[in-house]
Amino acid sequence: MSKIFITILISLAFNLGARAAETFTRLEVEAGLITTKNIEIRGFQQQNATANWRKSAATWRLEYWRVNQDGWNFGAIYQPLSLNYSDFISNDLNAKGKSFLKRAPATLEYQFPTLRFSANYPIFKNPQGDYIRLGGSAIMRYAKVELRSAGTGFSDTNFIAIPVANLELKKGLGHAWSLFARADFLPGIQGSVFLDGLFDVFAGFRRELTAGKHLDLGIRSFFGGYDPAKRDDYANRIFFNSAVVRFAW
Repeated sequence: MSKIFITILISLAFNLGARAAETFTRLEVEAGLITTKNIEIRGFQQQNATANWRKSAATWRLEYWRVNQDGWNFGAIYQPLSLNYSDFISNDLNAKGKSFLKRAPATLEYQFPTLRFSANYPIFKNPQGDYIRLGGSAIMRYAKVELRSAGTGFSDTNFIAIPVANLELKKGLGHAWSLFARADFLPGIQGSVFLDGLFDVFAGFRRELTAGKHLDLGIRSFFGGYDPAKRDDYANRIFFNSAVVRFAW
């Protein structure tokens, strides 16, 4: 799956770059450490079976942008996410025709790689270089949840495309530093606005370097989920934080 996403991303980069005489292109690479604030697997009208499970791992992200400071920016972004947990079932779970008992040892493989195509347009800008851009993204995401315990388990996968809003802003601080944020988000319509939606938010400090290069230091929060509220199905909610460094050229 990762190879397919990266191939699509590179192909788009070359295609857009060839037609972008009036604009400029930019590559952005992000790397850091992702940590689990919450991973929730919960059956219908049941408590969280993976409460307080924790895992940290290295994370990375690759972005290609076709930039027009006075017009539309277009981006293609690939973000892998794969974490393997090993802990004890926190509460009894009955889902997908399987039963998991409280305090039984268990493992969880969680994958959520995304490929997204974004576009945003300046709705505010000033001579000092501050701006707000607003647009949208189409997120194609593959999800895998594989829970195993005491000789039983289930593996569930799906692939869907999700339309979300896109927001980007920058506020200068002086001496080549600025505040920078970029977010994709879709609030939940039913249930929790935040926990049943999808949010991917970076916020941090940007340092302008030479010849169009810049360095970002900040935090990325990725959270959301779904609760189908159906018997024998399960709710899945996530909240991850990452301390990251981003370099663009």
